[in-house]
Amino acid sequence: MPDLFGQLSAVTTRPALYATLTTPDLWTDPHISARMLAAHLDPDVDLSTYRTELRERVLAWLVDRFDVGEGTSVADLGCGPGLYTTPLARTGAAVTGLDLSTRSLDHARALARAEGLPVRYLHQDYLAYREDVRYDLVLLIMRDYGALPPEQRRALLGTVRDHLAPGGSFVLDVDHLPAFAAVREETVFAPDLMDGFWSADPYFGFRTTHRYDEERVSLDRYDVVEAERTRTFCNWVRYFDPEELTSELSAAGLRTVDVLGDLSGAPFDPDGPQFAVVATAG
Repeated sequence: MPDLFGQLSAVTTRPALYATLTTPDLWTDPHISARMLAAHLDPDVDLSTYRTELRERVLAWLVDRFDVGEGTSVADLGCGPGLYTTPLARTGAAVTGLDLSTRSLDHARALARAEGLPVRYLHQDYLAYREDVRYDLVLLIMRDYGALPPEQRRALLGTVRDHLAPGGSFVLDVDHLPAFAAVREETVFAPDLMDGFWSADPYFGFRTTHRYDEERVSLDRYDVVEAERTRTFCNWVRYFDPEELTSELSAAGLRTVDVLGDLSGAPFDPDGPQFAVVATAG
């Protein structure tokens, strides 16, 4: 038998912080992107977006807080299959959605066509997005910010700053530092781990969780072993407190206006698992 011990040791050894970045692969692999889309559209899970009940509260709060309607321009960064862009466009707002997943964008465009909504969808990496357009409201939903390493967070904030209209608002949510305390280092193994999520072919899956205590980061590393190939996918999560997030926003020229418990406008909870921020340019 080949060096099975060495291979298993490699799977479970903690990598250097942000050594491997695989987020785009989740949205471009044909099988995984289909499973991600299915998770988006499942009203009862929080894997790719928030479940329906919370999503409806988020949308109601956004429309009310930012007076979204005719004359308002909105950009949803990482819009997925249009679960936020579609209802926001129903208000009469001019809505743009950006996403890496062609599968999700195809679904979003079909929704817009079915309702006659003029939503503009761009197959675009929001880290590199640049055009001569300004938005009254820019959204980053489902705690995407904390999945990025520091240099990509800076690039994202540059995108936001350069596309906010005067007086415009940036709204995002992140994982809150108290949730980091619940992260436990472990390795889980199963044939076809996560019910075939990672491949249409048979595979053996390993999920190894690592903590990076000084940096307040966790990693769920998925190693997927198939007959002809082995692939690795990394889900990095940075946990923030409001002061840290406010500092990063400020360094990018964005001023924090409000700190909330979540994107539905709930009050900030110092012990809550997440929080949301409203920021503006300047």
